[in-house]
Amino acid sequence: MTKFFLVTTPIIETWDFERDALLLGSWCNPFDKKKEIKELKNYSILNYHWQDSEKVYKDYKYLNDFGEKILSELSKTFNLIHDVNFSKNYWRMILSNWLFSLIHIIFDRWQTLQKAFNEYEISHTKIIKIQEKDMVPQSIENFTDIAFQDKWNHFIFSEILKYQYSEKVKFEEVNFKNDTYEKFFKKKFTFKNTVLYNFYYFIRKFYSKIFSNEKFFITDTYLGKFNEIILNLKLKNFPITISPRTYFSIEPDFILRKKISLKLNEENKFESFFLKILPNLVPCSFLENYKNILKEVKKSQFPKNPKVIFTSHAIDKKTLTSFYIAEKKELGAMLIHGQHGGGYGQNKFHWYEDFERKISDIFLTWGWKSDEKTIPVGILKPQRSLSKIKFDKKKGKLILIMRPKERYFSTVLDSRIRAPQMLDYHNNCMDMIECLNTKIRNNMVLRLHERTYGWYEKDMWKDRFPNIKIDDGSETINKSLSSSRLSIYTYNSTGYLEFFVANLPTLLFWPNKDNPLNNEANIFFKELKRTKIFHENKESLSNHINKIWDDIDLWWLSDEVQNIRKKFCDKYAKVNNNKVNEIKSLIINANN
Repeated sequence: MTKFFLVTTPIIETWDFERDALLLGSWCNPFDKKKEIKELKNYSILNYHWQDSEKVYKDYKYLNDFGEKILSELSKTFNLIHDVNFSKNYWRMILSNWLFSLIHIIFDRWQTLQKAFNEYEISHTKIIKIQEKDMVPQSIENFTDIAFQDKWNHFIFSEILKYQYSEKVKFEEVNFKNDTYEKFFKKKFTFKNTVLYNFYYFIRKFYSKIFSNEKFFITDTYLGKFNEIILNLKLKNFPITISPRTYFSIEPDFILRKKISLKLNEENKFESFFLKILPNLVPCSFLENYKNILKEVKKSQFPKNPKVIFTSHAIDKKTLTSFYIAEKKELGAMLIHGQHGGGYGQNKFHWYEDFERKISDIFLTWGWKSDEKTIPVGILKPQRSLSKIKFDKKKGKLILIMRPKERYFSTVLDSRIRAPQMLDYHNNCMDMIECLNTKIRNNMVLRLHERTYGWYEKDMWKDRFPNIKIDDGSETINKSLSSSRLSIYTYNSTGYLEFFVANLPTLLFWPNKDNPLNNEANIFFKELKRTKIFHENKESLSNHINKIWDDIDLWWLSDEVQNIRKKFCDKYAKVNNNKVNEIKSLIINANN
């Protein structure tokens, strides 16, 4: 049996060009490593362990149960360390975005290595010398920044290998010569986050001294700044329109971290490993910097004792406001949380939806309803700019809109495709383009996202289609849309819902076997499929585009298509021109 050298990341110093290599996943094979890949003696790429959506769902439920146990123990531990007495729900609001992401990520790396050793005989690997303090995140924002970087992931893979496979594989320690790791990103100087914020802070401080008994905290609502200001004024509340700067940095205290010793009955080796590695992956904002951040919260000039809080995005990966909201919720404030993206109410499972509904008293949706807590007020995000766009029906192009995704799985699970499946995703879209007739293919624009995460998508597409026109996503999509006649949306997110609301001719393209839906959403997607809006394979989509290209309105404006578009919008992207007043009433009623 062939013995393989294990490649865990694209860090070239850890490769061996003299042995047969096993690349641990597609993240080891980004387009910029095309030359190096060819220089390998022989290589195989491990198939991703989360290809089966049923396995993903099973793992999702297991990991969330495990996470709840960890959360209970961490809540007790942090109360002791910080000499406080907060509830589990307080710590849930502060810790969950980091904790559940970390659990899902570490399990993904664990399962990847387990699959590799089950299917291949691995003899050697290289590990780089890493200072453990560089792997400790400063905050949830910082954790999000480092979890998709090669060096952090190499560290996680190395720790698992040393813990679980040290008797099976020989390690060679090497130096990292071209270290591009950024352990702490700081925002660049901008007018908004310096001069404008300082002016706003001065006005806010002056106002707070006069009106110290504000009843409401309303921020990051997804309503847009204008509507958010109007809502605040209707409630006679000072608008919180600029988020405070949150650059928290402190050296980790590894002696303090030894106090994190959780009492759990581990059910398997993964759980044992996770408990071992956990203490040194806790963000400093929850340990060394915790009390400093509490001081920053008090200095923030937020309302001292709000009765109602309304937000859609102030808890997700935002240290200062999540600390503040958790504290005020603990003191009895009502939390109204709004939906802030697509997939909610549609996905078979969706961690953020589950979390936000769990922590809120009222959950505002864009049209769907599942219990008494959910209230369908309609799509929160303003739609004015898209509604003004007119497609060029005769000379317009075909615009293909692609999703951004990290190379590594670096977030919580939901029932959409995961980062290591992105090469298959791009290849599937390329294969579909090949099926279009030449006239349409030459009249196409590829819309990428400005965030690329190291896949080198532009180079990848140019290699296969040298003459393709590419919109790199650095500007708003409106310009590309106004010179188009038809768009293809390739992932389940906010964007296509906005296109539907604006009645822009739009096709959807992704396989639901890899992106499973809940039962109710499945019914709606069957109707979208019947009316040729939604397609799951390249032949169906390309044949339909070839057929309708010369007169798209004949199809798009037909009664059949328009009826299902309107029904779908009513369910998942309802237009409500009175939403600000309705939300105002909800806030007032919650205060009574």
